[in-house]
Amino acid sequence: MKKICSIVAFCVIFAFTNCSKPAINNDPVIGIWTNVVPVKSINNTKSQTEFEWIFNDAYLGRYHQFTNNNLIVQTDFSWKKENGVYTISYPGTDIPDEEVKLIVTTLQKTNGAIFAIRE
Repeated sequence: MKKICSIVAFCVIFAFTNCSKPAINNDPVIGIWTNVVPVKSINNTKSQTEFEWIFNDAYLGRYHQFTNNNLIVQTDFSWKKENGVYTISYPGTDIPDEEVKLIVTTLQKTNGAIFAIRE
């Protein structure tokens, strides 16, 4: 009986120590990125729209859009990186996918326009 218990204990310990750990994602895009756009309204009052993306290491994130500090849009997004191009997708929304490249501390659209700046 002791021999069977020892074998079972060894198998349990072996199984727990050999479980694979998830890969660590330390991609440089992880963090908070923002873009602030000044907007002129019809009656020439100044306002601004701020876009914010929070990238996390699980290839997911949270997107916010503020106008004059009022939350207008809040949704989740997923992201992936292929050949240096990040594709940001907003499942369940009508927001189109976006493709950007990381250039030092900015995310730029494929046409070179600034998409967001690291906060």
